[in-house]
Amino acid sequence: MKKQIVFVEYVPNIINLKIARVLKLKGGYKTTLISFSSIDLEIYKKAFDEVLILNIKHRINLKNFVDIFKKIKSEDGKKFIRRVREINPDIFQITGPDLFTAIVMFVTKKKPKIYFAYDIWGFYGRKFSLRDLGIKEFFQKAFEKICFRKADGILHKGPSDELKLLRYKIHAPNLTILPGCLDEWDQKINVKKNVKKTDIHLVHASYPPRNTVFHVPFLTIIRKITIQKIHVHTYGRCLDKKEDEIYFNEEKNNKYFHFHERLTVDKLKKGISKYDYGITLDYHFPDTINPLHQRTTLGNRLFDYIEAGIPTICFNQSEFFSKIIKDNNIGFSIDYEDLEKLKEIVMKKDYRKMRKDIKKAQKKFSWNKKLIYDLENFYDSVVKTKENSAHSFS
Repeated sequence: MKKQIVFVEYVPNIINLKIARVLKLKGGYKTTLISFSSIDLEIYKKAFDEVLILNIKHRINLKNFVDIFKKIKSEDGKKFIRRVREINPDIFQITGPDLFTAIVMFVTKKKPKIYFAYDIWGFYGRKFSLRDLGIKEFFQKAFEKICFRKADGILHKGPSDELKLLRYKIHAPNLTILPGCLDEWDQKINVKKNVKKTDIHLVHASYPPRNTVFHVPFLTIIRKITIQKIHVHTYGRCLDKKEDEIYFNEEKNNKYFHFHERLTVDKLKKGISKYDYGITLDYHFPDTINPLHQRTTLGNRLFDYIEAGIPTICFNQSEFFSKIIKDNNIGFSIDYEDLEKLKEIVMKKDYRKMRKDIKKAQKKFSWNKKLIYDLENFYDSVVKTKENSAHSFS
């Protein structure tokens, strides 16, 4: 019989989508998703045998409390709750930190619970700002601590020893997982392709990051690059719709900047494979944020670029991120000051060698061929430990 795994997420993330897709393809697990946010059902039904959604706004205020109450009392809400109560899986995988998903830690005591620390908020400390008092950060850290301590096993995507850097002890077994690559999304790589000095195209495979007092404005970074006659492409509209106008105006007045519409995650890799490099150039002012955050953070974009078959450019400030790039020769990292001579740096790189090594990286970081086996072994060990613990108390 198939084992059943239930993924609980507020906003579904790409790593769990890849994990669920491969588990489903292998046939050993029945995969279920419980989400508190709307999703692209066409994509997610390829990975999950069952999808349960109760779309709830995350902000805590009176209007949202009323909205949540109405949704719970609605027919769809009652159906959602009724079905969730019926589920009796072999294992829960709960992504956080988040209020709604943290509740699951208390709902069931008998079933093994894996906590996926998608972002570790214990490393995220910022300089005080009146524009952002850090209220969300305070609650996220509290939820995170609860989840770490109640979990039977922990997944995280930074360095393998990063949990030792927290200010409190964690006793549950843990496993580092990388965002990884899905074989069906990997693009074929023409290793003979080279970069043309007069026609360099870089892509940021997401929307422009939100402007904060902690970052160099993304528009500043774009202009430092495009003034060198290098094209920069972004995909998706801004989180804050008011900022869209900034980039529409930039596209209108800067022929080297291109503000594209969003592509669905399954189509994104093919869409960006035509460019020369992928970029992850979010630069934090060093004195405004906890350096542990930059040392340990690892975004999904690196693996978008590996799947697309293009090298990556990032800042040295992102230590773990840049280490993966350097160790596998799948791009290069720079200091912020190097932006002004980026074209010169690009033209000195052995582009064809990097493309060959990306082909190797697609296999090395494949969920289908490599990563899933370590994860399944981890699941099995957590389940056995939970069962042995239950027997010892019976």
